[in-house]
Amino acid sequence: MLFNNKKVKKSVIFLTAALCFFSCSLNYETEKNSEESVPEFSFTGAVFNRYKDNKISIQLEADKLEQYKADGSSYAQSAQFKTYKDDGTLDTDGYCSLLASNTNDEKYSLFDGISINVYSQDLKITAQSLHFNGKTEQLTSGRNEQVTIARKGTTVSGTGFSASGVSRKFSFERQVSGSVVDKEDDGDKE
Repeated sequence: MLFNNKKVKKSVIFLTAALCFFSCSLNYETEKNSEESVPEFSFTGAVFNRYKDNKISIQLEADKLEQYKADGSSYAQSAQFKTYKDDGTLDTDGYCSLLASNTNDEKYSLFDGISINVYSQDLKITAQSLHFNGKTEQLTSGRNEQVTIARKGTTVSGTGFSASGVSRKFSFERQVSGSVVDKEDDGDKE
């Protein structure tokens, strides 16, 4: 027999072992950190309250709430939220299907079926996507996203929405339309 030689058998065994060893490698540089892809916390039917000076400042209820440790991001599905003034009175309430927040960067995004009531300004906002930057106090929509603002009988809709929390002014880039209802003693005029 040709392979009966002990040197040949050892060479074949060594070659087989070497192929197995070199064909299997672990590359630790390309593996994802599990903190990035797996939530630190995941809750269903969640109620989250934030307090400031022993008074409630924010309340969030969500069907599902996830928080990620690596970048400080959180995601809420079917989110209902409320914000309160320093004196404890309700300032804002709203709803969206998805809320994405990054508390480290103070950036918040709301998606799908958004409805926000700002009671201190007698204002209602409806949209499909909004983005808020807490550092600059800017609220914006996508360039082609329609946003509707209703206030005291006036309704304005348009695309390319932006609003400033500092100046309390808002604007639309284009496709603006609206209506004004003037209430008089003998009826409504539009």
